[in-house]
Amino acid sequence: MIALSEVYIALPGGPGTLEEIAEVVSWVRVGQTSGICIFYNMEGYYDHLEAFFDKMVEANLLSEEDRSQIHFAKSLSEIETLVKAHKKR
Repeated sequence: MIALSEVYIALPGGPGTLEEIAEVVSWVRVGQTSGICIFYNMEGYYDHLEAFFDKMVEANLLSEEDRSQIHFAKSLSEIETLVKAHKKR
């Protein structure tokens, strides 16, 4: 399914959700897909994960370019905006 998609959205979930979206983040980083990853950060569910990705950049463990492909959206309209922007590329 990863190979057939362009946009990957993680809804609030448990370890399985995190494992699946982490795989997609890796695929995006190594160029196996040109898609973007979106975490639906409903009610701040993914706030700590977003801060962790930012910490990875600060520690030079994740490039700014790779981080720019990992999005955290607080609303469905924000997700829609990200998807439309990605399709225009």
